[in-house]
Amino acid sequence: MSAVPKGSVRAAHGHQTMAALLRHENFAMRNRNGQVTIVAVLRALIERADYETMTSRPGWQALIETTGTSRTTVARVLRLLAAWGIIGRVASGRQAKYAAVGPDGERINEAAVYVLCAPSPLALVNKVGTPPALGGSHLKEKKLTHTRAQGKNPQSDVAPPRLIPAGAAGGAPSAQMPWRPELLWPAHRTPKRRDQRVAAASEIRYRSFPLRCMTPKDVASSCRDFFLAGWTVADVIHALDWRPDGSQWPHSGAPDTKDPWRMRGWLRHRLSAWRTEAGEPLRSRDQQEAARIATLRREQEAERQRTLKRQAERAARLDAGDSPAKVTALAQIRAMFDADKRQRSDRRRVAAQPTRQSPQDE
Repeated sequence: MSAVPKGSVRAAHGHQTMAALLRHENFAMRNRNGQVTIVAVLRALIERADYETMTSRPGWQALIETTGTSRTTVARVLRLLAAWGIIGRVASGRQAKYAAVGPDGERINEAAVYVLCAPSPLALVNKVGTPPALGGSHLKEKKLTHTRAQGKNPQSDVAPPRLIPAGAAGGAPSAQMPWRPELLWPAHRTPKRRDQRVAAASEIRYRSFPLRCMTPKDVASSCRDFFLAGWTVADVIHALDWRPDGSQWPHSGAPDTKDPWRMRGWLRHRLSAWRTEAGEPLRSRDQQEAARIATLRREQEAERQRTLKRQAERAARLDAGDSPAKVTALAQIRAMFDADKRQRSDRRRVAAQPTRQSPQDE
């Protein structure tokens, strides 16, 4: 227990340690390859853990073969996990020449021992005494157990997790565990699975203050079809402030209330402006920008192909014996026809776009 990092407790099972890693703010800041490597190292520790003591001693060779990385990379990841409070080093390994002689007179290599940890449910750790632990095996019923502190319990400098007011999908107050950290989700990444949609909804609540009286599940339910249509957190936040025609919603439109059902209606009213007549979500701001960039790239590629074709035709005419003046005049005439054709195509595309009136705030 003395090896458990400050601000953490010994985990009750491996899933709790993995969930603590995925929710850690520093883990979300890593790139994709770095996250895959960190998860692989922690999974290797969990697979070789003793669930009675929640300790793991895999050895360097096992970690290198399982993760497919180098010893330097594994060592760096282990230092990161220890600094984040995900694991604790119970004993450092040593080579056989430095180990004590065993009963058989042999010296053997000793693997390092790690303890799997998770953030403390109390968010504060006593400076004196042993940190609280989630006791029991993963096969038994988990319960919170506290050790007896030696003397007074002065508060440490560990900051409590970020908490937000809880609401409920049906309007009744929900029983939210106060020690559960808030889920994080990138603003410009589309959630695919249900748990990802809940994480995205939690990020929306954090960015939009009026929605904090609703639960993440309630917000995720209200935005579900928009997420399925490819919207992101930034798209939803933009839709709460702006209409599809580019005009801004009035900031006084949010009701001054803590009732989840009223805020649910306000949220759906704002999002209804971004629906078609059939009720389908419109393309979001990010999707419109991506479509515009894709169209621009196609036009640039088509123009490049036309330029290459004109250059090839010019070279062929010069080889056939036509004068340079004639070839230049024909190229200018063809360029004028191409420009006029593109202008007519642009006018038809603009005329074909549907227009929709946005509803006003009540």
